[in-house]
Amino acid sequence: MSSAPALASSLRENEQLIADLSRYAEGVLTESQVRRKWRLEDEVWELFGTDDSYVERVELERVRRIRSGAAKKEKAQLHVVAAPDVLNGILMDPRASAKHRIDSAKALNDLAGFAPQAAGEQEMVSITINLGEGEVYRYGGPVKPIPANDGWRDGGGIDAVPQERPLIEADNQVDQQEAPPVKRGRGRPRGSKNKPKAPKLEPESRPQGVLGFKF
Repeated sequence: MSSAPALASSLRENEQLIADLSRYAEGVLTESQVRRKWRLEDEVWELFGTDDSYVERVELERVRRIRSGAAKKEKAQLHVVAAPDVLNGILMDPRASAKHRIDSAKALNDLAGFAPQAAGEQEMVSITINLGEGEVYRYGGPVKPIPANDGWRDGGGIDAVPQERPLIEADNQVDQQEAPPVKRGRGRPRGSKNKPKAPKLEPESRPQGVLGFKF
């Protein structure tokens, strides 16, 4: 029995033990888990609750874990483990609505890691341009660009290397350069020297005079 205070005093500076005692106070670990890990007898365990130095160190560690977010993260991980059982209960319950059962199946699929990744489903395109004499350029990228991923370029040249630009941007500039000229509508072209023909004037009508007189 006399060795219990000495053992408790030797463990006072053990930071890992203080962290486990803080997890026990937060409900992350159980008493049996802590005592089995550190092989603590009943006398030593009781001294932890009566020794003010232990209580003070555990309280300081709890405050540090709360501010760093470690306490929230570990407790959330502990509780989220029960989510698959809850979702499975909804999925297998014939009295639940069809929508709730479908939603639980989707959530279980995501937790199982079977959800496809959006980046992995992107279709890629690549173009290789060989100019000879070791000057080869390769352009590529996703067919439908996603943010922060507008394509890639890998090229090598003898002297100068053209400026890097994404594949989609290069195609747009080529389309703009080769745009056909705008067709003018019908009519005389602008700047033509041909003057328009003057309209024909109708002969001036004369009033009918009295019979036998000329005007």
